[in-house]
Amino acid sequence: MPGVYGTVRPANINPQDDVEIYYHYRPTRGTLDDSFGETFKLGEASWLTETSTETSDGTETKLLNGLYTLKLPMDKFSEKGIYTVYIKPKEYELRIVDVSILENYTNPVVEGIVVNRKDVGGKDITGYRIEYYDTNNKITDTVRLVTSCNACMPVKVSLGDTYARTTRYRINNVSSEDLYFLTLTPSSSSSYKPNVAPSPGYVGQTIHIINTKFNPVMLEIEMVDHDADTISTMLEGDQIRDLDHGLITTYDENKQIYKQHEYYTLKSKNGIPMYDVKALKSPSEMDTEGQAYDNIIER
Repeated sequence: MPGVYGTVRPANINPQDDVEIYYHYRPTRGTLDDSFGETFKLGEASWLTETSTETSDGTETKLLNGLYTLKLPMDKFSEKGIYTVYIKPKEYELRIVDVSILENYTNPVVEGIVVNRKDVGGKDITGYRIEYYDTNNKITDTVRLVTSCNACMPVKVSLGDTYARTTRYRINNVSSEDLYFLTLTPSSSSSYKPNVAPSPGYVGQTIHIINTKFNPVMLEIEMVDHDADTISTMLEGDQIRDLDHGLITTYDENKQIYKQHEYYTLKSKNGIPMYDVKALKSPSEMDTEGQAYDNIIER
């Protein structure tokens, strides 16, 4: 369609700083055991790596912005069963240090909240989302976006205007106070409540600050004993039946031993054949040398 242009681009993220990964495990889909109800955190998102592309001169360059490779650690994903993996934007839980305005900005007033810089890793959180919790530690429906983030320092002033607080803040990016002054949106009254300004929160209130660089993603991963290739090997792979030793050996596409079974017949006390048995041999029990494909075929 002429005149229509795309406006969505992949975000620039740092997996270590911007991503959290959680997972939940259960042996089967129908497992109701409470011992499998816990959700675990994978620590930092070190299993997400950027995808690189090799150029014509042989050098690697990260051209595929927004595309990452997920590598799950086998020490945590080794059991057979269902894994639910939740990849979400990283968030910080902290408390509001103060609610005040900027010094010398009283007409109009520039109001915001003050937080501890260490609580957000010391980085610029402009564009992040703030979610508020009530006194019962329940999340509320109030959401704000951070429109600016600057280091600041507190300043005591005499009341010379209508704003009640005597502690104001001055933007100072070399401040040793370890504080951030955050301005939020919306900051002005709505048209249907012109006399009620949006509340930025209150001192001591618990908030979560979350980056808005991507939407959460949930993946379901099933760890199984067999995939399409191994099933195909058992159905279509080469087999050799050793009549002398009672062995059936199945080989993969490289003529390496994949599985080995022992077969025999169970008879009654009177010597009458009753059952044909095909028993899988463990890797330690397999006759790998005597049943090697090349050794048998070359005889």
